[in-house]
Amino acid sequence: QLEPGDTILLFGELGSGKTTIIKGICEGLGIKMVKSPSFVIINIYNGLHTVYHIDLYRVDNLDLTTASEIAEYIFDEDAIKTVEWADRLPSELVPPDSKYIYIEFLSENERKITLKGLQ
Repeated sequence: QLEPGDTILLFGELGSGKTTIIKGICEGLGIKMVKSPSFVIINIYNGLHTVYHIDLYRVDNLDLTTASEIAEYIFDEDAIKTVEWADRLPSELVPPDSKYIYIEFLSENERKITLKGLQ
């Protein structure tokens, strides 16, 4: 069960299903309208809990301003944070108790999902 303060970091290739997993998380929290924030970096959804959906796909190198803005969301203990393309997140912005989801693309209809820190 996810609680405010939790951070979920998602790793996987383009099209592997990161946004689909986040949609499922949000649906479980009563949030129906979820879109990939690829163009705005962060979407905020309100349901049972507030969810920050952070997508770093278009971010190659975080400048100081963008990193500071992301840090405000990442370390907000009142929301659940989900981060796509988390491998692009600087280590100093990764909360120590983060939960990890690794998605390996096996075929068009198959994925191997590895969880770390989640039950």
